[in-house]
Amino acid sequence: MKKISVVVPCYNASGYLEKCIEHLLQQTIGIENMEIILVDDASTDHGATLEIIMRYEQKYPDTIIAVAQQENLRQGGARNTGIFYAGGEYLIFCDADDWLMIQTLEHVYEAACTYDADVVEFRIKNISDHSIEIYEIEKGTESFLTEINTEAERKSFLIHTDEKLSLGSQKKLFRLALLKENHIQFVEHRIFEEPSFMVPVRLFEKKHYFLDEFLYICYRSVGSTVQSDWGEHKWDNPEVWMHLLRDLQARGIFQKYYAEMEYLFWKWGFGLSIKMCLQKGYVLTSAELIFLRNMLQKNFPHVERNRYVKEYENAWDSLMLTLLNLEITDESTGVINQILRKYI
Repeated sequence: MKKISVVVPCYNASGYLEKCIEHLLQQTIGIENMEIILVDDASTDHGATLEIIMRYEQKYPDTIIAVAQQENLRQGGARNTGIFYAGGEYLIFCDADDWLMIQTLEHVYEAACTYDADVVEFRIKNISDHSIEIYEIEKGTESFLTEINTEAERKSFLIHTDEKLSLGSQKKLFRLALLKENHIQFVEHRIFEEPSFMVPVRLFEKKHYFLDEFLYICYRSVGSTVQSDWGEHKWDNPEVWMHLLRDLQARGIFQKYYAEMEYLFWKWGFGLSIKMCLQKGYVLTSAELIFLRNMLQKNFPHVERNRYVKEYENAWDSLMLTLLNLEITDESTGVINQILRKYI
């Protein structure tokens, strides 16, 4: 068994992919201790991405696994494919236009072994120039271990999100057995897919270690999900949260964490969907605002009574509560958009 499996979803990535792979091959943990799973997500660049993947597999057959998908499943689906093929003790994701510091795998694996952690989280550094090389690791002094031993601790951990404990999947190392034994996967064909994966991870992990080091370099390209036009995926975020609710219901644990999921859906499924659209420059119509509100209230009709909503209320949250009972018309929508934009 290799120590770490690295899953790299690749879509039309020929301009960036080689840098990502080379940084993986140079990892100080040693090439013999890792496997790299390169998943071509039905790229449409006339075979350019797939050619790179196949060339590296031929050169490093004991380390690199090349997988070509016939259907584009977006990043979540490509990562699911990578999980399926993975055989390491731990697993980490890296997007094709990003890269890891060459010490990353060594540092996170050492932390995982030291603390017997199910998940090791670390910091991410965003850049806008892909040609940049960073050699020194920035380190902080705020590393810590979170142990989840009781239901009260589980519920508290489930709703806690900040820059150190996030719902993102990119800056984390996962125990592979945790994912496979609990059938944890991403929703497919969607953007903003990460909560569908990370919430179940939080429901099953027992030890979560935060390593205060910047170990993942994220390139904010023009064609990235955040930067590009969302088109038909404009409402993927609330749909991802709906998928998550169905998943938890199928697992038989939805009612057990009803209050926590009510809060998370209100904050990240409802409130964040509105905020992201406004930040993107969209003007929300009355039909769209009513659609989002109805989705929330159909699943959680008494969300305003939720104890977490009251406890964690801020200016934006206050607006979201007001929106629940506001008369939304074509005439009032313009004013609503103007008010909301002041707080994004």
